[in-house]
Amino acid sequence: MTISSDSPNTVSLQKNNALPPELPPVDDYGNLLPQLLAEPRSCDAGWGVSWITNAFALFKEQFLLWIGIGVVYMIIMAVTSAIPIINLVFSIVSFVFLGGIIKGCAAQASGKALRFDHLFSAFSTHLKPLIILFLLYIVAIIIAIIPVGIVFVIAHMLSSAGSINVAADQISSGTIIALVLASLFAILLFLSLVMAVWFAPALIVLHNIRPTEAMKMSIKGSLKNVWPLFIFFLVGPIIALLVFVFTLGIGLLALVPIGMITYYTSYRDIWTDQPLSAMR
Repeated sequence: MTISSDSPNTVSLQKNNALPPELPPVDDYGNLLPQLLAEPRSCDAGWGVSWITNAFALFKEQFLLWIGIGVVYMIIMAVTSAIPIINLVFSIVSFVFLGGIIKGCAAQASGKALRFDHLFSAFSTHLKPLIILFLLYIVAIIIAIIPVGIVFVIAHMLSSAGSINVAADQISSGTIIALVLASLFAILLFLSLVMAVWFAPALIVLHNIRPTEAMKMSIKGSLKNVWPLFIFFLVGPIIALLVFVFTLGIGLLALVPIGMITYYTSYRDIWTDQPLSAMR
């Protein structure tokens, strides 16, 4: 029997051309930051109210800075609204401002400092995808308007058909039915569009999700949380109206930033492994 003189096979503990595993992000104290879920969480209906209270809690921690951010945003919005071309530009970058607000929320929630320039921070990091998101949103609105417009045109034709031997009561009932159907269809389309963009800015700026994928994920998360969203959109405007009336409009200084913070608090509950409503 002959024994081979070849050197024994060795096993490498490192794969060829392999990178070390990517560690999950942590905050300054070593705590894990919120991770994106593969599937959206289905939340209890009451969490719709928690999104508002959690937003108020974040606002209260840095209320002077949040008021300053809200005031500057409202000033920019008021000034640009007076000039048509500039107003168009502001509309296009509105999601970019929102993305900056969401980044500020994420920083504050993780224990980092909220800065005034968070309002503009997404311009340097996610300008292109957020503008694409807005343009996709506008295209979707235009597409949605077309069938609604057709129904309204048909309703108008029915209402003016009296000159061709159509009974007045038939015209009236047909017009009413057409208008009701068109209105219901328009509401459903509007809700679908809101679902498509509600979570999208947060998914883009915090997880670098592509705009089209972010819209799909936003719709998916919304459909899985219809009841908390219903409670949120029912209770939120009522609270806002009461605050606005009883503070003679001064409450708007708090309502604007709190309203924008809810984009983040709702995203945290539905799309991350660290829901705020379960932690507070």
